[in-house]
Amino acid sequence: MADEERRQLDEEKRRLEQERREFEAQKQGTGQKKKGGCLRWALIIFGVLILFGACTALITDDDTLDEDGQEASTEEEVEEEGAAEEATEDEEATDEEAEVTETESGEQEESASEDEDVVEEEEAEEVVGVGEPLEVDGIEFTVNEWYQADTVGTDFMTSEANDTYIVMEVTVTNNENEAITVDSDFFKIIEGERVFEPDSSASMDANEDDLGLFLEEINPGSSRTASVVFDVTQDVVDSDEKQLQVQSGFWGTQTGIINLQ
Repeated sequence: MADEERRQLDEEKRRLEQERREFEAQKQGTGQKKKGGCLRWALIIFGVLILFGACTALITDDDTLDEDGQEASTEEEVEEEGAAEEATEDEEATDEEAEVTETESGEQEESASEDEDVVEEEEAEEVVGVGEPLEVDGIEFTVNEWYQADTVGTDFMTSEANDTYIVMEVTVTNNENEAITVDSDFFKIIEGERVFEPDSSASMDANEDDLGLFLEEINPGSSRTASVVFDVTQDVVDSDEKQLQVQSGFWGTQTGIINLQ
């Protein structure tokens, strides 16, 4: 656009110069000097005005282009700054999320470790030997002695073992504030992975004067001593791994172990 206008201005200059020369040549041969001179000067003034307007338009276009370029540059800089700020915020948010994730992960691992420690403590059972009291959930158990026998009872009430008997004399003491009910089923012999239940009938016969620990109620602070009988094989009697497991309640809420060696 600017080149075209400059070209037009140059052509107009040449045309005006040509008319001026023709005007000078005609000054002597015409009798209309005054009239012709006014016309020519009017044309010259008109051309100068056109030239001035074209120059002004050219300068205005250049200024407009410069302003548009500056505005475009400013907008691009603002957009770049905004993008940089958003990227920074995203990075900070990512770092915060990573820190929160690491913190939560550490807390979860610590909580899991504590839970495992609690489970191990709960699973660890206190172990005592013959003649030593063992308290389980407010009930104190003591194996006073044990021996092997083929029969138990009296002349009137006798039980004979299928294999052989382990007869245990146990004492149960109630350390709670309320009465409890104890049964011979609170006792089990454990040998390796094998579990042996008591013989209820032989246990009652072994207690000559009463039924032993058959649904026996014991008041707070009181004790009861009775025999509990197991019908087992000889290898159980001879085993060095056999133990007596005792429990509180009919559902075995808590348990304890007494070695029988």
